[in-house]
Amino acid sequence: MTPRDLPAPARPRLLQPPPPPPRIPWLLVILFAIGLGVGARWYVDRGQAASLDTAQVLIARGGLTDLHAAADGFANMSSRTPCRLTAEALVRAQAAAEYDDDRDGARAAIARAEPERAQCSDLAVADGLLALADGDLDAAATAVTLPTTSLSRPARAWLQGTLALAGRGELAAAIAEIEATIAAQPAAIAPRRALVWLYFETGDFGAALQTLARARTAGLAHLGLAADEALLHALLRRELSGVADLADQLLALDPAALGPRDQAHAALARALVHVHAGEPAAGLGRAAAAWPALSPWDAHARRLALELSLEAGDAERARELLAQLGVPEPEASIVRAWSLLAEGDVMASLTALSACPQDHPRVAYLQGLALVEQRRFAEAEPWLERADRMLPGRVEVEVARARVAVHTGDPATAARKLEGIAAAEHYAPRAYTGLGEAYLSLGADSKDLRQAQRALTRAVEKEPRPAEAMLLLGDVWQRRRLKVPEAERNALAWYEQAAAAGLRLPRYREALARYLVDLGEGARAEAMLRELTREPGIDPTTPLALLGLALARADEQGAPVPAEVDDWLAAAAALGADADALTCARARLGLARGTGLSRSGGELDKLLRRRPYDIEARILAARVLVALRDLEAAETLIRQGFYAAEPGRDEVATGRLFIAWGEIALKQRKRKQAALHARAGFHRMLGEQRPTVELLAAVEFATDIFLRTEQHKLALGMTRELTEALPFHGDAWRLHARALFDAGDSPKAATRAINKALELDPNNVRALELRAHVAARAGDRKTAREVLARALELETREPDRQRMREFHRRHLGE
Repeated sequence: MTPRDLPAPARPRLLQPPPPPPRIPWLLVILFAIGLGVGARWYVDRGQAASLDTAQVLIARGGLTDLHAAADGFANMSSRTPCRLTAEALVRAQAAAEYDDDRDGARAAIARAEPERAQCSDLAVADGLLALADGDLDAAATAVTLPTTSLSRPARAWLQGTLALAGRGELAAAIAEIEATIAAQPAAIAPRRALVWLYFETGDFGAALQTLARARTAGLAHLGLAADEALLHALLRRELSGVADLADQLLALDPAALGPRDQAHAALARALVHVHAGEPAAGLGRAAAAWPALSPWDAHARRLALELSLEAGDAERARELLAQLGVPEPEASIVRAWSLLAEGDVMASLTALSACPQDHPRVAYLQGLALVEQRRFAEAEPWLERADRMLPGRVEVEVARARVAVHTGDPATAARKLEGIAAAEHYAPRAYTGLGEAYLSLGADSKDLRQAQRALTRAVEKEPRPAEAMLLLGDVWQRRRLKVPEAERNALAWYEQAAAAGLRLPRYREALARYLVDLGEGARAEAMLRELTREPGIDPTTPLALLGLALARADEQGAPVPAEVDDWLAAAAALGADADALTCARARLGLARGTGLSRSGGELDKLLRRRPYDIEARILAARVLVALRDLEAAETLIRQGFYAAEPGRDEVATGRLFIAWGEIALKQRKRKQAALHARAGFHRMLGEQRPTVELLAAVEFATDIFLRTEQHKLALGMTRELTEALPFHGDAWRLHARALFDAGDSPKAATRAINKALELDPNNVRALELRAHVAARAGDRKTAREVLARALELETREPDRQRMREFHRRHLGE
């Protein structure tokens, strides 16, 4: 096939020139490349803009993890991003200053941003923030006047507020700047945190709480705000149960999410609740661990650490912190006065507070609390009212005012208020003590006493200084002592614990001494009262109690009147003792000396004209008449007392009147009548809950007469009742043993009774002497000699020693 045979399209073109090369449209290519570059740049710029927006949102949210994320975002941005290194440095410096986080990292970031300093003014703000983190307040203050950008303005506002709180700037100017910043950038959280504490510092606690509430709403996930909430409520002593829960949650978090400073704030808040829960050691331990994380300018947290030490009773630690903090006057003097109150030295604290500015809120607060501790309730109320007005919402002031109302107002209303406080504020200080006081004041009903006991036991468990609750528990058991066998012992134990816990406040030892007098432990009571009369701040009745006790001892021993009695009487008058109490004391002294009886009788007569229901004065007046040998007038005076009821009462407490009538009848040689009067008086005194020493004296008086007149059944009946009422008192069993011994028909019962007396009171001289008599009658001369020798060792009165020696000679041999 020739080429001609092929179809035309298939025939090769032989010897033809090659076609020219295709023409490339370079213009289009260039235009496409330009478009591609512009698009890529647009895409990158759009991504960077999104990253900047994200970073600004994170910075505004302001949590520690947010700041870390923002700083990392700036670090990863394109190197062509203007001032990105400065932005990273600013954020890392904010984290270092606000959270005490990685100061070295912030320092390195500022160093990397140094080339941008000329173009980026925010780097100087970063310098100021880092200076604050380092504690250089002077250097930090230079940043407050620097120009800012939208990125650095919230940080500078926070810095200005923090410096103002540290005393480097005006509070009002800082508040104004922060409020303007929040108006311009409402999403920024850091300035709001500073604003909370600025309002707190100015005393506007309501604005501080509102600002914090708004900030929490704006930053629900901000853990630093949660720490602020715990710290603020701890400082205000509000909602302590909620403080404990919130602090526990914060402290359980990863430390990297919270930062050292806010961790320390949460720990301090929790420590305060520990103290108020009666766990001072745990509270002080947490506070000590948190202290190193508190910067010198962190004034409120450091103040809480100081107050916490005071409330925990660690005055020495408080003084150490006071020296470290460099607190200015008059605040330093107020803290020193508070430390005295924390140690229980209420009188010294009140003296120190009197030299402080009386218009200072903290002075009103401490004065009120100290006066309540002294039970000067009427004086305390004005101070507490002022403290409540100037430091609103403090639960301890609310409790103190309710305690004042228990004693000066309506106890039932006060009890309901305290019940509400105890239920709502689980850790409210003194709430359970106040509640116990309220229940006690409602009466001696067994239900009220049980409620009081439960509340006061809770107070002893919870309160760091529970001396008051211990004292009141002694009162509870004292009221139950004739119904519950172990009550007398329990009362004494609680009074002793209160005296040991409240060494700096004399009234706890005064209460113990008075109870010892009631129990008949005169020697121990007199020794305590003698020491107390040399101390400041005692009750006016203390010297009078000592006078009465010393006169009774002198009369019992046949000894002369102590030389100090006139000094005690003068001391009572100087302390402001009641005029009627002084009249009775002078009459008692006149009876002991046998002088001035007519004058005493006249003074007592005037007293009875004003107060015919005063039983003590009536009995004293009758004794004066007996001393003047006018027995008929004395009897008439006592009988008139049976009809002189106290205003507001229908019945007269006649127990002591019957005993006095019996004494007069004995003087009139009417023995049978005297014994019956004493027996009637004893039964009435049991119902009147009269002191143990009076019950013992009444039974001894009556049984002496019954035994002398051989009315053994009556004597045994009275002493048996006495041992049922006072089963743990040695003298009650001694009197019963004596009645059994004199009856003579039950020697084994007499032995058991006197052994019981000595088991309860091994050094009871009269019981030892009776034991010797019982043993001698039983033929146990060895035991009789041993116990009589012991009695002779203990007895100091020569007539009694002579009687014992005579018994030994007659019945036991030489």
